[in-house]
Amino acid sequence: MASLPGPSGTESAGAMGRADEARGQAESSQKIEDLMEMVKKLQKVNGEKVHLKEILSKKQETLRTLRLHCQEKEAEAQRKQTMLQECKDRISALNSQIEEEKNKQRQLRLDFEEQLEDLMGQHKDLWEFHKPERLALEIGALDSSKEQLLKEEKLVEAKLEDVKHRLCSQFGATGCSAITEGLFLRSQEAATVVHLFEEENRKAQELLEAAAQRQEQLQQKCQQLQQKRQRLKEELEKLEVQVPAQGQSKQEEGTGPGEAANPKPLGVSEEKDPELPTKQGLMPS
Repeated sequence: MASLPGPSGTESAGAMGRADEARGQAESSQKIEDLMEMVKKLQKVNGEKVHLKEILSKKQETLRTLRLHCQEKEAEAQRKQTMLQECKDRISALNSQIEEEKNKQRQLRLDFEEQLEDLMGQHKDLWEFHKPERLALEIGALDSSKEQLLKEEKLVEAKLEDVKHRLCSQFGATGCSAITEGLFLRSQEAATVVHLFEEENRKAQELLEAAAQRQEQLQQKCQQLQQKRQRLKEELEKLEVQVPAQGQSKQEEGTGPGEAANPKPLGVSEEKDPELPTKQGLMPS
């Protein structure tokens, strides 16, 4: 039997149309699903973008905080560096002051030692001058001069007696006294006697004045030496008190070096002064 083409073709066309429609719907569904998937991905990306923006904002805030912290640290470091430099400058200045003070104390000690040696030399010379041996020699010289003057006086008296005896024997006993007195007053021997007595008196007066002046000078020199010695002792005591006090005040500042600026006390030993002779011991008996 021959088949009828009419209805079969129509059904085939309808089936094909339904198939195309189904494919179109499937493709549309797929596209919709793809679009939905893309929308979801876009939403996810947007969410991640927002999250990343939040993270970026936090990171930027953290960065600003760190920068501020770094600036503060740098400012603190700069301040500490400045303080350190100031401390170094102060330490250097204190070291200079300490060295200057040491030099000053050393110079004072040298001056004091020189003055003390000078004073001790003067005292030694004064003591040598007032030694009993020297005084004995001077007394002996004065006694010898006194004996010499007495001998000269006796010699002059003997000459006068001789002249008087010759005059008396020449002019007789009656006018002897008047003639002797007149002739003697006009004679060379009388002038010699007067000159000798004046010379003796002048020498004795000069010796007495020289001894008195010498005694006064020695007493003044002794007083000056004692005053100078007392003044030097007071200055030494002041120096020994001031030097430890200055070193302690510099240590209390807390910025000085490890080595303290305490100069050693002046190591000058004083000799005990011997007892000076009194004024009565200087005058010859």
